[in-house]
Order: sequence, then structure tokens, then C-alpha cells
Amino acid sequence: MSIRSLGYLGIGTPDPDGWVAYANDVIGTMPAGPPGSPEERLLRLDEHPYRFSVEAAEAGGVTHIGWEVGDRAGLERTAERLRAHGVEVHEATAEECAHRQVDRMVWFDGPCAVRTELFTGRRLSATPFVSPLGVTFVTQDQGMGHVVLMSPRAMEAVDFYRDVLEFRLSDVTHLPLGGTFYFMGCNPRHHSIAFVESRRREGTHHILCEVSDMDAVGRAHDRARAHKVPLMATLGRHSNDLMFSFYMRSPAGFGIEMGAEGRRVDDETWVSRVYTADIWGHHAVADGDDGYAGTVGTTATERTTTR
Repeated sequence: MSIRSLGYLGIGTPDPDGWVAYANDVIGTMPAGPPGSPEERLLRLDEHPYRFSVEAAEAGGVTHIGWEVGDRAGLERTAERLRAHGVEVHEATAEECAHRQVDRMVWFDGPCAVRTELFTGRRLSATPFVSPLGVTFVTQDQGMGHVVLMSPRAMEAVDFYRDVLEFRLSDVTHLPLGGTFYFMGCNPRHHSIAFVESRRREGTHHILCEVSDMDAVGRAHDRARAHKVPLMATLGRHSNDLMFSFYMRSPAGFGIEMGAEGRRVDDETWVSRVYTADIWGHHAVADGDDGYAGTVGTTATERTTTR
């Protein structure tokens, strides 16, 4: 597998400044530049120059996904594999590479109508990461977290990521009222991307920001309440990746999962399974227009929660 981790995400939102303020004040991101500068909307989680790039858009959601590849040879192999499967691959311009702060990048139109980028040689920041809220994010070899996308053609996306990009199918969750989720990984993180069947439309379901421990999750929960951020699901623990987490709605409409203690996967011994319930918690708080309540996970005792 040439792809190593989830490197960065583009966030489209009608209110970029509001999303940046939310990320800094509730999630705990660090702006890459001072207020008023173009780098203010580039948000850091660690030593990378940025992990979130926030931009104006009519509708909220992920606009592009950046996958880090191990080296230039791996990037070329993956590009050739894409072309062999009939995918039109574009070489990024020097200006695009400079903006992403990478040595080389190619891109293509990926599943769920999201521009998908493959890069290598990212330049790390010359200044240390210091969260304004004292948050430590779990990244390193696991990448920046995970992203979950909704699509009426979820299985096509799963087939593409498994057969073309060579991701593993970590496991599947079937929910009586919420459809089917497919969790896919490329490193020790249980899943870096997942797809959920949606009869309504394509779009972004949620993004995970994993933090150092359960107390950090609790403090994020307190900040969400203090800033009156709508909660989507209560605290709970998932059965597949063992993440202790809660869900809140970002200003762009899609969810942010704040979690800790996610399991690490060893590809040599991992066994893919099918789940139908969470261990506990993750009860839905409110039903939004994207069908979050009752569509992401269930507990053994109640089938009205979010994953």
C-alpha cells in the first residue's frame, strides 16, 4: 500500500470565519498565521503546516481530501494504477504544490464528488504546534483522523478505495434504521475514511479529531456546551474502533467527532467483522436535516444514536 495516511482536508462553508473561530475555540486547532492573514484559515493539529484548509462555499462539506504517499515512486505507482482503471489523473501545478506545501501532488475526481489529492514530500512547520486550548491531537503514523462521507453509491466508493487505492476494509456496521457503514484504513488507525449509504444525497457526514485521553474529550464536551454548539450524540464508546467520543455539529452543518482511545490495527492479525450495536452511549440528541439521529450507530439497548 503506497498511501500512508490522511494528510489534510478542505472545508467548504458559507461562513469561513465562523468555522475558524469554532475550530480554534472548541476543537482546539491552531491557526497557521495571524488574524487577517491568508494563513488564518489554515488550521494546524500538529507539526504539519496545516490539516484543515477553510474556504468559502455555498454549502458546507469537505471540498478536497489529501492522502500522503510514502515517496515519489509510490506516488507514481498509485497514479499508474489509477490510469489503468480509467481514472483521469492530473499533475498539480507548481502553485498548487506550493499552497499545499508539498514536493509533488497529483489529483483526480474521487468518489462522492470530492477532489482527491495524492502528495509526497510535505514540508513540516518550522514552529512548534501549540493549541490555544492545550489540546494534544493523536496524529503521527495514523494521520489526522478520519472522514466519513455519505453517498447513494457507497459501494462504488468502497470498491474504488479497496480495489484501486488498496485500502483495507476494516469492518462493516449494519444498522436497522440507519443503513450500512463501511470503514476503510491504510495505517494503524482503524479507519481513515468511511462511507455510508444515503438515499438523500452525497455529502460529508462527519470528521474525527482524536485527542490524547478521555479527559480531553470531556473538556471538549464542556467547551461545546459553553459555546452552545449543538450536540448530535452523547458520550459513548464504539464497538468496532473502541473510540470513546461524542458528536457535535460544526457551523458548516456536518458533524465533528471528538474522541480518544481508538484502537490500533495490525494488518497481519486483523479480522474484519460486522457490527450492529455500540458498546454504550452515543444516543442521538436531535434529528438534523441530514438524518444524523439514528443513522450512525446503535447500542445494544437503544437503536436511536449516531456513529
